[in-house]
Amino acid sequence: MKKLLYSFAAIPLLLFGACSADEGTEPGTDSYPAVTVYSYQPSDPDLNPDNDITVRFATNSAAREVYYLVEKSDDVRSFIKDNGEDAYVKRIIENGEKFSVDGADSKDINVIDQHGEVMISAVASNGTPGKRNYVTFVGLDWEDVLDGTFYIQQSFIGTQSTLATLQVCTTDESLYRVNNAFGEGYPVKLELLDAYGEDADGVYQLFRVPEANTPFSVNLSSGGPYELWIQDIGYWQGNASFVTSVSGYENGIYEDKSAFFQFAWMAGNIGCVSYTTPSYFIPD
Repeated sequence: MKKLLYSFAAIPLLLFGACSADEGTEPGTDSYPAVTVYSYQPSDPDLNPDNDITVRFATNSAAREVYYLVEKSDDVRSFIKDNGEDAYVKRIIENGEKFSVDGADSKDINVIDQHGEVMISAVASNGTPGKRNYVTFVGLDWEDVLDGTFYIQQSFIGTQSTLATLQVCTTDESLYRVNNAFGEGYPVKLELLDAYGEDADGVYQLFRVPEANTPFSVNLSSGGPYELWIQDIGYWQGNASFVTSVSGYENGIYEDKSAFFQFAWMAGNIGCVSYTTPSYFIPD
Protein backbone atom coordinates (compact mmCIF):
# COMPACT_ATOMS: atom_id res chain seq x y z
CA MET A 1 0.00 0.00 0.00
CA LYS A 2 3.04 2.32 -0.10
CA LYS A 3 1.95 4.25 -3.15
CA LEU A 4 -1.52 4.67 -1.67
CA LEU A 5 -0.11 6.06 1.55
CA TYR A 6 2.22 8.38 -0.33
CA SER A 7 -0.73 9.56 -2.36
CA PHE A 8 -2.71 10.03 0.81
CA ALA A 9 0.08 12.03 2.47
CA ALA A 10 0.05 14.48 -0.41
CA ILE A 11 -3.70 15.17 -0.17
CA PRO A 12 -5.74 17.11 2.43
CA LEU A 13 -37.44 -2.48 -0.48
CA LEU A 14 -40.65 -3.18 -2.09
CA LEU A 15 -40.11 -6.78 -1.12
CA PHE A 16 -41.84 -9.99 -2.01
CA GLY A 17 -44.80 -11.73 -0.47
CA ALA A 18 -47.48 -9.28 -1.57
CA CYS A 19 -50.98 -10.60 -2.11
CA SER A 20 -53.86 -8.55 -3.44
CA ALA A 21 -57.32 -8.98 -1.94
CA ASP A 22 -60.40 -8.89 -4.12
CA GLU A 23 -61.25 -5.30 -4.81
CA GLY A 24 -64.36 -3.45 -5.91
CA THR A 25 -64.69 -1.95 -9.34
CA GLU A 26 -64.87 1.65 -8.05
CA PRO A 27 -62.75 3.59 -5.54
CA GLY A 28 -63.84 3.02 -1.96
CA THR A 29 -65.76 -0.19 -2.73
CA ASP A 30 -63.17 -2.84 -1.90
CA SER A 31 -64.87 -6.12 -1.12
CA TYR A 32 -62.49 -7.51 1.49
CA PRO A 33 -60.00 -5.89 3.88
CA ALA A 34 -56.42 -6.05 2.65
CA VAL A 35 -53.01 -4.78 3.72
CA THR A 36 -49.89 -4.63 1.58
CA VAL A 37 -46.54 -4.62 3.37
CA TYR A 38 -43.42 -2.79 2.19
CA SER A 39 -40.02 -2.40 3.81
CA TYR A 40 -37.40 0.33 3.73
CA GLN A 41 -34.06 1.15 5.24
CA PRO A 42 -34.71 3.34 8.29
CA SER A 43 -34.25 7.07 7.78
CA ASP A 44 -33.71 7.66 11.50
CA PRO A 45 -29.92 8.00 12.01
CA ASP A 46 -30.27 6.46 15.47
CA LEU A 47 -31.43 3.17 13.93
CA ASN A 48 -29.12 0.47 12.61
CA PRO A 49 -30.03 -0.72 9.09
CA ASP A 50 -28.23 -4.03 9.73
CA ASN A 51 -30.78 -4.98 12.39
CA ASP A 52 -33.60 -2.41 12.14
CA ILE A 53 -36.17 -1.98 9.38
CA THR A 54 -39.00 0.43 8.62
CA VAL A 55 -42.18 -1.39 7.61
CA ARG A 56 -45.07 0.33 5.82
CA PHE A 57 -48.56 -1.15 6.12
CA ALA A 58 -50.85 0.12 3.34
CA THR A 59 -54.54 -0.77 3.66
CA ASN A 60 -57.50 -0.65 1.31
CA SER A 61 -60.87 1.00 1.93
CA ALA A 62 -62.40 -2.05 3.59
CA ALA A 63 -59.81 -2.25 6.38
CA ARG A 64 -60.55 -1.14 9.95
CA GLU A 65 -57.66 -2.63 11.88
CA VAL A 66 -54.30 -4.23 11.15
CA TYR A 67 -52.55 -6.98 13.08
CA TYR A 68 -48.87 -7.74 12.52
CA LEU A 69 -46.47 -10.31 13.93
CA VAL A 70 -42.67 -10.63 13.69
CA GLU A 71 -41.30 -14.17 13.92
CA LYS A 72 -38.35 -16.19 12.64
CA SER A 73 -39.04 -17.14 9.03
CA ASP A 74 -38.26 -20.82 9.64
CA ASP A 75 -40.78 -20.89 12.50
CA VAL A 76 -43.46 -19.34 10.30
CA ARG A 77 -42.89 -21.79 7.47
CA SER A 78 -42.90 -24.73 9.88
CA PHE A 79 -46.14 -23.57 11.51
CA ILE A 80 -47.89 -23.11 8.17
CA LYS A 81 -46.66 -26.49 6.95
CA ASP A 82 -48.11 -28.19 10.04
CA ASN A 83 -51.25 -26.12 10.56
CA GLY A 84 -52.09 -24.25 7.37
CA GLU A 85 -52.28 -20.63 6.28
CA ASP A 86 -55.64 -19.91 7.94
CA ALA A 87 -54.27 -21.06 11.30
CA TYR A 88 -51.36 -18.66 10.95
CA VAL A 89 -53.73 -15.78 10.17
CA LYS A 90 -55.50 -16.63 13.44
CA ARG A 91 -52.12 -16.70 15.21
CA ILE A 92 -51.31 -13.20 13.93
CA ILE A 93 -54.60 -11.84 15.26
CA GLU A 94 -54.20 -13.57 18.63
CA ASN A 95 -50.52 -12.80 19.20
CA GLY A 96 -49.67 -9.82 17.02
CA GLU A 97 -49.60 -6.07 17.55
CA LYS A 98 -52.75 -4.17 16.53
CA PHE A 99 -53.47 -0.67 15.25
CA SER A 100 -56.64 0.93 13.86
CA VAL A 101 -57.12 2.42 10.39
CA ASP A 102 -59.99 4.18 8.66
CA GLY A 103 -60.05 2.48 5.30
CA ALA A 104 -57.33 3.28 2.78
CA ASP A 105 -54.36 4.42 4.81
CA SER A 106 -50.68 3.73 5.46
CA LYS A 107 -48.63 3.53 8.62
CA ASP A 108 -44.87 3.22 9.09
CA ILE A 109 -43.52 1.23 12.04
CA ASN A 110 -39.88 0.59 12.93
CA VAL A 111 -39.09 -3.04 13.72
CA ILE A 112 -35.80 -3.06 15.61
CA ASP A 113 -33.05 -5.37 16.83
CA GLN A 114 -33.70 -8.32 14.53
CA HIS A 115 -31.11 -11.04 13.97
CA GLY A 116 -31.25 -13.68 11.27
CA GLU A 117 -34.16 -13.99 8.83
CA VAL A 118 -37.51 -12.84 10.18
CA MET A 119 -40.92 -12.61 8.55
CA ILE A 120 -43.13 -9.60 9.24
CA SER A 121 -46.68 -10.77 8.55
CA ALA A 122 -49.81 -8.61 8.58
CA VAL A 123 -53.55 -9.11 8.28
CA ALA A 124 -56.21 -6.44 7.79
CA SER A 125 -59.66 -6.92 9.27
CA ASN A 126 -63.08 -5.31 9.57
CA GLY A 127 -64.38 -8.01 11.83
CA THR A 128 -63.51 -10.55 9.16
CA PRO A 129 -59.80 -10.97 8.44
CA GLY A 130 -58.38 -10.72 4.96
CA LYS A 131 -55.38 -12.56 3.55
CA ARG A 132 -51.93 -12.51 5.11
CA ASN A 133 -49.27 -10.30 3.54
CA TYR A 134 -45.61 -10.24 4.52
CA VAL A 135 -42.04 -9.14 3.94
CA THR A 136 -38.85 -10.81 5.07
CA PHE A 137 -35.78 -9.17 6.56
CA VAL A 138 -32.37 -10.57 7.41
CA GLY A 139 -30.74 -9.02 10.46
CA LEU A 140 -26.96 -9.24 10.20
CA ASP A 141 -24.40 -10.25 12.82
CA TRP A 142 -20.66 -9.62 12.53
CA GLU A 143 -17.33 -11.04 13.69
CA ASP A 144 -14.17 -8.97 14.03
CA VAL A 145 -11.41 -9.73 11.52
CA LEU A 146 -8.84 -7.08 12.44
CA ASP A 147 -8.50 -3.49 13.63
CA GLY A 148 -7.10 -0.65 11.59
CA THR A 149 -7.51 2.96 10.53
CA PHE A 150 -9.89 4.33 7.95
CA TYR A 151 -8.49 7.32 6.06
CA ILE A 152 -11.12 9.62 4.59
CA GLN A 153 -10.31 11.98 1.76
CA GLN A 154 -13.01 14.29 0.50
CA SER A 155 -12.78 17.83 -0.85
CA PHE A 156 -15.57 19.25 1.32
CA ILE A 157 -14.49 17.73 4.63
CA GLY A 158 -10.74 17.48 4.06
CA THR A 159 -8.63 14.59 5.35
CA GLN A 160 -9.67 12.62 8.41
CA SER A 161 -8.80 9.32 10.01
CA THR A 162 -10.82 7.11 12.33
CA LEU A 163 -10.09 3.95 14.29
CA ALA A 164 -12.14 1.20 12.65
CA THR A 165 -12.58 -2.57 12.57
CA LEU A 166 -12.94 -4.83 9.56
CA GLN A 167 -15.69 -7.37 10.22
CA VAL A 168 -17.18 -10.30 8.31
CA CYS A 169 -20.86 -11.26 8.28
CA THR A 170 -21.50 -14.48 10.21
CA THR A 171 -23.98 -15.72 7.59
CA ASP A 172 -22.27 -14.52 4.39
CA GLU A 173 -18.51 -14.82 4.00
CA SER A 174 -18.58 -12.56 0.94
CA LEU A 175 -19.97 -9.65 2.97
CA TYR A 176 -17.65 -7.47 5.02
CA ARG A 177 -17.93 -4.09 6.64
CA VAL A 178 -15.56 -1.50 8.04
CA ASN A 179 -17.26 -0.71 11.32
CA ASN A 180 -17.05 2.93 12.45
CA ALA A 181 -15.43 3.94 9.15
CA PHE A 182 -16.86 7.46 9.37
CA GLY A 183 -17.00 7.50 13.16
CA GLU A 184 -18.94 5.54 15.73
CA GLY A 185 -22.13 4.09 14.30
CA TYR A 186 -21.23 4.75 10.64
CA PRO A 187 -20.05 1.53 8.90
CA VAL A 188 -19.27 0.87 5.25
CA LYS A 189 -20.11 -2.49 3.66
CA LEU A 190 -17.97 -4.39 1.17
CA GLU A 191 -19.83 -6.87 -1.09
CA LEU A 192 -17.06 -9.05 -2.54
CA LEU A 193 -17.17 -9.91 -6.25
CA ASP A 194 -15.67 -12.83 -8.13
CA ALA A 195 -13.39 -10.40 -9.95
CA TYR A 196 -9.80 -9.37 -9.39
CA GLY A 197 -7.23 -6.78 -10.34
CA GLU A 198 -3.51 -6.43 -9.81
CA ASP A 199 -1.12 -3.54 -9.31
CA ALA A 200 2.31 -2.94 -7.78
CA ASP A 201 0.92 -3.77 -4.32
CA GLY A 202 -0.40 -7.16 -5.38
CA VAL A 203 -3.67 -8.83 -6.32
CA TYR A 204 -6.86 -7.28 -5.01
CA GLN A 205 -10.45 -8.51 -5.03
CA LEU A 206 -13.11 -6.14 -6.31
CA PHE A 207 -16.17 -5.27 -4.24
CA ARG A 208 -19.34 -3.19 -4.35
CA VAL A 209 -20.14 -0.45 -1.84
CA PRO A 210 -23.88 0.00 -1.22
CA GLU A 211 -25.35 3.26 0.06
CA ALA A 212 -24.15 4.31 3.51
CA ASN A 213 -24.74 7.36 5.68
CA THR A 214 -22.00 9.60 7.05
CA PRO A 215 -22.08 12.17 9.87
CA PHE A 216 -20.90 14.92 7.52
CA SER A 217 -22.78 17.68 5.72
CA VAL A 218 -21.95 20.29 3.13
CA ASN A 219 -23.18 23.72 2.07
CA LEU A 220 -23.44 24.31 -1.67
CA SER A 221 -24.24 27.33 -3.79
CA SER A 222 -27.75 25.93 -4.15
CA GLY A 223 -28.21 25.87 -0.37
CA GLY A 224 -27.64 23.50 2.50
CA PRO A 225 -26.49 22.03 4.66
CA TYR A 226 -26.99 18.78 2.76
CA GLU A 227 -26.22 15.47 4.44
CA LEU A 228 -23.36 13.61 2.76
CA TRP A 229 -23.76 9.91 2.00
CA ILE A 230 -21.77 7.52 -0.14
CA GLN A 231 -22.13 4.70 -2.62
CA ASP A 232 -19.84 3.22 -5.23
CA ILE A 233 -19.54 4.87 -8.60
CA GLY A 234 -21.36 2.03 -10.31
CA TYR A 235 -24.47 2.61 -8.20
CA TRP A 236 -24.23 6.36 -8.80
CA GLN A 237 -23.97 5.88 -12.57
CA GLY A 238 -26.47 3.01 -12.69
CA ASN A 239 -23.79 1.00 -14.49
CA ALA A 240 -22.08 -1.88 -12.66
CA SER A 241 -19.25 -2.08 -15.22
CA PHE A 242 -17.59 0.91 -13.56
CA VAL A 243 -16.80 -1.22 -10.51
CA THR A 244 -16.97 -4.86 -11.65
CA SER A 245 -13.83 -4.59 -13.76
CA VAL A 246 -10.52 -2.77 -13.50
CA SER A 247 -11.64 0.63 -14.74
CA GLY A 248 -9.96 3.08 -12.38
CA TYR A 249 -13.26 3.49 -10.53
CA GLU A 250 -13.29 0.07 -8.84
CA ASN A 251 -12.87 -0.72 -5.14
CA GLY A 252 -10.37 -3.36 -4.05
CA ILE A 253 -9.24 -5.35 -1.02
CA TYR A 254 -5.82 -7.01 -0.83
CA GLU A 255 -4.85 -10.29 0.80
CA ASP A 256 -3.66 -8.46 3.93
CA LYS A 257 -7.14 -6.87 4.14
CA SER A 258 -5.98 -3.37 3.29
CA ALA A 259 -8.50 -1.80 0.93
CA PHE A 260 -9.14 1.22 -1.25
CA PHE A 261 -12.53 2.82 -1.84
CA GLN A 262 -13.64 4.99 -4.74
CA PHE A 263 -16.70 6.64 -3.26
CA ALA A 264 -19.28 8.74 -5.02
CA TRP A 265 -20.02 11.34 -2.36
CA MET A 266 -23.69 12.28 -2.57
CA ALA A 267 -25.26 15.41 -1.08
CA GLY A 268 -28.85 14.90 0.07
CA ASN A 269 -30.98 14.49 -3.05
CA ILE A 270 -28.79 16.87 -5.06
CA GLY A 271 -26.52 14.20 -6.51
CA CYS A 272 -22.81 13.47 -6.58
CA VAL A 273 -20.51 16.28 -5.44
CA SER A 274 -17.16 14.44 -5.45
CA TYR A 275 -15.77 11.12 -6.67
CA THR A 276 -12.11 11.44 -7.70
CA THR A 277 -10.32 11.08 -4.35
CA PRO A 278 -9.98 7.59 -2.83
CA SER A 279 -10.23 6.58 0.82
CA TYR A 280 -8.39 3.67 2.47
CA PHE A 281 -8.60 1.08 5.19
CA ILE A 282 -5.14 0.22 6.55
CA PRO A 283 -4.89 -2.68 9.05
CA ASP A 284 -2.86 -2.24 12.21
